[in-house]
Amino acid sequence: MNSDILFGMKNKIAYCGIEGAFANIAAKKIFPLDQLISYPTFTSAYKAVENGECDFAVLPMENSFAGDVSQVFDLMFTGTLFNSQIFKFKIAQTLLGIKGAKIDDIKTVYSHQQAIDQCCEFIQKNGFVPLPAVNTAVAAKEVAQKNDKTIAAIASEEAGILYGLEILAKNINQTSQNTTRFAVFSKQTQTDFLEDDKVVSYLMFAVKNVPGALSAAIKIISKKGFNLISLHSHPIKDVAWEYYFYAEVEGSLFGKKGQKLIEKLKKGCSLVKIAGQTSEKQEEKQGGV
Repeated sequence: MNSDILFGMKNKIAYCGIEGAFANIAAKKIFPLDQLISYPTFTSAYKAVENGECDFAVLPMENSFAGDVSQVFDLMFTGTLFNSQIFKFKIAQTLLGIKGAKIDDIKTVYSHQQAIDQCCEFIQKNGFVPLPAVNTAVAAKEVAQKNDKTIAAIASEEAGILYGLEILAKNINQTSQNTTRFAVFSKQTQTDFLEDDKVVSYLMFAVKNVPGALSAAIKIISKKGFNLISLHSHPIKDVAWEYYFYAEVEGSLFGKKGQKLIEKLKKGCSLVKIAGQTSEKQEEKQGGV
């Protein structure tokens, strides 16, 4: 995506959650001068860009420990937006309780399922009962409202400050390298890159239910000169035991070579779509959130 478009004019930025959520913090770092608009779900934030309410949506795609955010991959598969840029942020999970609470008081912890997964060892070690919440910041706000010493939230330090909670434990995620990739979704994707830019393309496809179909698709990608960086599989929600695949490949799919790859894949796949592309240098680590 053209950086002038991304960072120049005042844009409306959709994100899932409320102030203090990791997506909110990431969106502020990516779009420091723009208007951030909160939506209750990944779907509503994504649809806000599709229907023109917002210019971009910032949504988490994948965590280095807990894996894919399946709902966001499903939106990429069924939706019309492009993944126009990816940013990596280190995530530090914090245990938050009401004023006066101590870690020994805690019986139950609220958080988003991804955060619970990232902190599973800490939760098990302390004998906490985890309860999923819509969002980490929503969990923090709920704990503040309940004003109960036996419950805590796993969320960002910023959420703790915003909702008047005390930090009971820091960096409780299982790995110190806990990193989440946040995607910027938009109606357009960049196609004009400099000659020396290393382009990464995002490809989605569903293979026909015949023996060797997936193997054949992977071979086509390789034979057409594209290096396969990663491959993710997800179930197709309305077809039992069938899957779609998300692939990241080196090279542009919008050029002649890329279009030949797409044409070849379509012969053995029930669906093929380009989900976006960026230059490799655009996927940067932006520090912690």
